Amino acid sequence: MAPRPNDQTRALAARYRFRLAGSIAEALQGAGAPSLLEVDGILVATREDPSEAAEPPSPTPRLQQMREVYRILDQTGSRVPIFIDKMLAANWQDSQAIVTEAARRGIPLLAGSVLAFTPLDRPIRGGRPDVAVVMAAGPYWALAFHAAELLQGYLERRGPRETGVTSVREVGPGYAAMPDRDRWGGRVFDALLASARTRRGRGSEGGQVVLIQYADGTRAVLALVPRAFDDAEFLLGAQFPDGTISTGGVVLPHEPFDHFGYLVHALARLYTTGQSPVPVQRTLLTTGIVLAGLQARLRGGTVSWPSLAVSYPVAPRP
Repeated sequence: MAPRPNDQTRALAARYRFRLAGSIAEALQGAGAPSLLEVDGILVATREDPSEAAEPPSPTPRLQQMREVYRILDQTGSRVPIFIDKMLAANWQDSQAIVTEAARRGIPLLAGSVLAFTPLDRPIRGGRPDVAVVMAAGPYWALAFHAAELLQGYLERRGPRETGVTSVREVGPGYAAMPDRDRWGGRVFDALLASARTRRGRGSEGGQVVLIQYADGTRAVLALVPRAFDDAEFLLGAQFPDGTISTGGVVLPHEPFDHFGYLVHALARLYTTGQSPVPVQRTLLTTGIVLAGLQARLRGGTVSWPSLAVSYPVAPRP
């Protein structure tokens, strides 16, 4: 494969002395015997963004890559830890298959990105809210997963076990005029927008607004609000049964992007202990919310996938 413009791979390989490979098999096995694995852990960082057009068919490139990884691990009798960067796959069927096939083999699997591990600049109240709202600057394909991961990392702490989602609805510009807007976090939305540290203007509710109904009755809103604030800022807020509102957020630093250190610590734990610091089901549910939001927008209605009832024990926080 020809290098991309401004590609730094060869220079970095020479500087840090890592080996370049032309295939998954070469990366995992080098020139060794087919029965040998030459790595202690695997990181999958190929890009797989959600499609804002039709959902891509199965198998997606990500599932094909993972099945090649699983084949080699089966062939070598190995069970090394794997980290998948960001969402699991670009369609729901393949995302579930990746997790199921790893679990069947007993392979430690972690997936996701940095926001679920990054402390907020302005922490918000814990507990069990009636409704939570997360807000990012958009576009959906680039930032919805990060925002949804921040939301899920917060909401899962409302109890000892996550029980998943029953329905997802995309309302877009209609959010502003919804009769039950306050029930769906309208006051929180307004407070968050006013609190943005990198605020550029009012923005527009004409981005994408996804309403998420959790199985235990909790409600959540995932909002992509273009032109309202910088895309390095993410806002998170909640309203509680007593009517009080708590807002917070984080402005991610620019180069050298030091906040990725939090994710690196999680990866170090995965690779050195063989145990994922958080259940991969958190990323499975987050992936499902993002993909269901896209499908709801395409269909113009509510998506109710029974398989979104993803259940997992919540990892204790330090």
